[in-house]
Amino acid sequence: MNALKNIDRIQMSNEVIMLLLSLYESKGKSFYYDDLFSRDQQVFYRKTQEIDLYYIGKWLNLDMTDARLKLFAKKKMAARTKDEHLFSNIKKSYTQLKKNPESFELLVNEVGNLIKLLSHQYETISFNTYESMDEGLLRMKKHTRKDDLEKLFELYKKAAKSDKVELTQRMINFYIDLLNSDIFSKHSELISMIMLYALLISDFFVFKYVSFFKHLYEVRDAWEQSIINASYYWKSGYPQTDMVHRLLVNLLIDSYKEVDLFSHEYDFEKRLNKSDNLENSILKMPELFTKNDLRKRHPNVSDATIDRTLKRLKEEDIIRPLGKGRSTKWQRIVKGNQKLTSSQLSLFDD
Repeated sequence: MNALKNIDRIQMSNEVIMLLLSLYESKGKSFYYDDLFSRDQQVFYRKTQEIDLYYIGKWLNLDMTDARLKLFAKKKMAARTKDEHLFSNIKKSYTQLKKNPESFELLVNEVGNLIKLLSHQYETISFNTYESMDEGLLRMKKHTRKDDLEKLFELYKKAAKSDKVELTQRMINFYIDLLNSDIFSKHSELISMIMLYALLISDFFVFKYVSFFKHLYEVRDAWEQSIINASYYWKSGYPQTDMVHRLLVNLLIDSYKEVDLFSHEYDFEKRLNKSDNLENSILKMPELFTKNDLRKRHPNVSDATIDRTLKRLKEEDIIRPLGKGRSTKWQRIVKGNQKLTSSQLSLFDD
């Protein structure tokens, strides 16, 4: 708990203060984004969940192919291997956390439930224990690290009530303490990351619309080096958390920039009929295209809307399918309003 205990000694540089001003200016737009994206909240939720889970799997270097990771992130799958069981457990804990992030509380029982969930059909994760001499008694007594976790939560809540400690700085110091306190028998990094994420999504609603773990994965090398630096002096009581704090603030700013960029396009699309907008894209795309090409261009449009549009354009003799099933390609047979040659495409034509 050395980081939170000594958080008052940390002085922020002018650079970090300017970054924080930019961050909180962006954070103030949360209500605007919630209103703008309200119609497609569930679409954003599913998309962000799939990306988050995929990058969690990548971060943990699970023994799963990219295709398998993406499939597990998107659909309900039966786990076959040890790593797949862990990934399935992570997915359940992530889903539960995202249902109501604003109500998240730092409670020891909640963490106990989390490690039970992560352990299911995988391997046992528990609270570590240690022995110490009881006061006034000449015998050793076994204690659980749950007590240390409770003290850490109390320190965090105390810092939260103080007007001297900035929010993101408090979160990072909590994360460094949790990571270094030897509270869990294994997977301390994973549990600490989930707890940091829980704190972030309860205050920064930007992660409803963009993936935290994708942005984190992109700065993985710098993040891991900053954790090493912060942990080096942790036992002495003076962990150097500035670098990891700056990385987090930059990550948050980049996340808001991403939302801001696609919000303008979304606002424009919102004013148009989605099916008409899809048709407009099809008329401008290469002659051969796939359903996945449309998904990439219109990530916030549901598969059902894409399917309805493709069916309508097929009936209107604007496009036609080449093949069947998931790998189906589509051929546009009009250019603008002009019908193209209707001869069957051949791989061996000159």
